Amino acid sequence: MASNPDTSHQPSHPQFMHHFHALINRQGKLIVRGTRGRQNPFADLYHFLFSLSWPRFFAFVASIYFLTNLFFGILYFLFGVDTLGDGHAAGLERLRHCVFLSIENMSSVDYNRVGPVGIGPDILMTIQAFLGLLTLAVITGLFYARFSRATARIIFSNKAIIAKHNGKLCFSFRIANERLNQIAEAHMALHFTIDEVSLEGERSRKFYDLKLEREYTPLFALSWTVRHYIDEKSPLFGMNEAKMREAQMGILASVTGIDETFSQPIIARHAYSMEDIVYNKRFKDIITRHDKGVHINLKGIHEVHDPQPDVK
Repeated sequence: MASNPDTSHQPSHPQFMHHFHALINRQGKLIVRGTRGRQNPFADLYHFLFSLSWPRFFAFVASIYFLTNLFFGILYFLFGVDTLGDGHAAGLERLRHCVFLSIENMSSVDYNRVGPVGIGPDILMTIQAFLGLLTLAVITGLFYARFSRATARIIFSNKAIIAKHNGKLCFSFRIANERLNQIAEAHMALHFTIDEVSLEGERSRKFYDLKLEREYTPLFALSWTVRHYIDEKSPLFGMNEAKMREAQMGILASVTGIDETFSQPIIARHAYSMEDIVYNKRFKDIITRHDKGVHINLKGIHEVHDPQPDVK
C-alpha cells in the first residue's frame, strides 16, 4: 500500500462503525461532534464568530445588541423616576423610554426622548458609551475579516468514474472553476481512506495517498480531469466493489491554489463514497472552441455517458 498512513482510532464496538459520509460531508468538511470538558466560552470567541454562517452571525450580533440594550434599559429603569428627564411616565411606558434611551446612547445619537439626571445614570451612560465604542470596533473588524476572506468556487463532479483511459484502469473525476478567473499554482491531492482492523482487534480509519497523473497545474481557469491509475502500486489495486463497500471506502479530494483576483490562497475539498462511483463511463465534453475563443458549459460538468464503441 501507499506510504504515509494516518490513523484516528475508533472503538471496535459495532455502534461506532460509521460510514465515510457520517464523518465527512460531500464538501469535505468534518461533521463530527464531540464531548469536551467545561471550557471558557470566551477562550475561542473569535474562532466561534468567524466560523458561523452569515445568517447565524447576523442573528448572533442582533441578539447581543438587543439584549445589551435591554440590560442597560432595565438599569436605567431601576434608578427611579426622578433620575430621568421624562419623570411623568411610569410602568411599561417608562421601561420603553429607558430601553430606547439605551439604544440612543449605544448609537451615540442625540437624545430626543429622555435624558439621565444625577451622578448614577451619568456613570451608567458613560460605561455604556465606552462599551458601545468597543462593540462597534469589534463588529466592524469581524465584518471586514469575514467579507474580505477569499473563498473558492470550485465545482466537483458529483460522480467519479472507474474505467480505462489509454488502456489503463483509472479512477477519475472532474473539477471546474466556477468564477472562470485564474487560479495560479493549483495543487490537487487525493487520499484513499478505509476502515482497518489490527491483529489485536483495534478498529481504525486509515488514509493513504493516491498518486495522480497530474497533481499540479500552473494555471487553472476552466476544467481539470483528475486521474489516478489503478496499478500494482495503488491502494485500490485488486479491490472490487464488494471489498470497497465492506471496508467503507472513501476518497477525499483537496485542491489548493492562489486566486489571482484576491491574491489570496484558497482551498476546496470534496468527498466521494461508493454511491458516487460509476463504472465504464466517460465525462461529456463541456468545452467548445470557436473563432471568438473558448466556451465552457459548467452545467454539464456532472454528465457522463457510455464510451463510443471502437470503430474498425
